[in-house]
Amino acid sequence: MCGMVDVTAMYETILVPTDGSPQSKEAADHAIEIARQFGSTVHALSVLDDRSTGRMSQSINELSHDAPERQEMERRREEAGAELTDEITGRAREVGLDAEGVVRSGDPAEVITDYAAEAGMDLIVMGARGRSAVGKFLLGDVAGKVARHATTPVMLVRPDE
Repeated sequence: MCGMVDVTAMYETILVPTDGSPQSKEAADHAIEIARQFGSTVHALSVLDDRSTGRMSQSINELSHDAPERQEMERRREEAGAELTDEITGRAREVGLDAEGVVRSGDPAEVITDYAAEAGMDLIVMGARGRSAVGKFLLGDVAGKVARHATTPVMLVRPDE
């Protein structure tokens, strides 16, 4: 069997980052279909963007120095992230796949690439924004950063328009 590739082992684990957008939902559809064909485990990842959290926390701190309010805000964000991953893992399990959901905090592109490397993901499937190449270059979107920096293969799914 020299030179033969076992394609069933090609994508044992697939990472699906989600932010709840239509693009990430469409990417999840693709990831689940690929996982179904290969018998893969699906990992849904929601990243709580610390950059926006910092701005919200600063606003709350200006209104109140109450630590319980800050803790409640963080708890709500984590719950929202878990709901996003639960939606994907539930859909994957409905078609007989193993799936797990993960919620992390940080810079989305960094968290996605770090998680993929740490967890040994075989493929990242994520939504691509419908911006022009110039816009992606100037804005440095998350999908573009992941595609440039990930050591894991990345599939970017463009939305049906």
